[in-house]
Amino acid sequence: MNRMFIAMIGVVFAVSAASAQTARTAVSVDKTNSPKVGTTKVAVFNIGVVLGKYDRANAAKDDLTKQVKRLQAEAKELTDNLTKWQTALQAGEVPAEKKELYEEKIITARRYLEDLNREARTTIGKKQEANLIQLWKDVREAVKTYSAEHGLDLVIVYGDVTQADQLDVFPNITRKMSALDQGGSLPFFVAPGVDISEGLVQLLNRQYRRRLAEPAEQEDPQ
Repeated sequence: MNRMFIAMIGVVFAVSAASAQTARTAVSVDKTNSPKVGTTKVAVFNIGVVLGKYDRANAAKDDLTKQVKRLQAEAKELTDNLTKWQTALQAGEVPAEKKELYEEKIITARRYLEDLNREARTTIGKKQEANLIQLWKDVREAVKTYSAEHGLDLVIVYGDVTQADQLDVFPNITRKMSALDQGGSLPFFVAPGVDISEGLVQLLNRQYRRRLAEPAEQEDPQ
């Protein structure tokens, strides 16, 4: 106010009404653009709950489990054969004319066992990485959609056990304390309705099932 009054005296007494109106307009715009303190809608969700109930995550887990079991079964069969052949050679139970054949079988089996181990480390590992990236993208997009539909301004993810009887046991408390010691944060109290884990699960599964049904709908002439 003082600054404006001095400017009016230094120039002329007849300051245009338009200038005054401009100043008032600028103040009004600032008020419109200023953040609404205390009106931010916040929600949280447990990534463990979401991924544990997400159909796509469970399908990926089942697929990996089948591959791992296949590799384990092949590795066990090879290991059992190796043990049997080596024992027979050491015990002198293999005829002389077949000794070389047994040695070749042992070498081949060891190489194949190494291939299985390599496949477990690379193929399975890469698939786990690809699955995690895809699931993370799915959850992120679902959070955006859910937030837009429910007018949420901030959504915070946290990780916690999904069994109620495991919440306040020593291992879980220690895990959380370790995260806090490293500068992390976690929700200590969540009011009813603030945790949107179940809502996100429903949204993710609807979207996933819709995508699975799309090819069938396109092939159906009706």
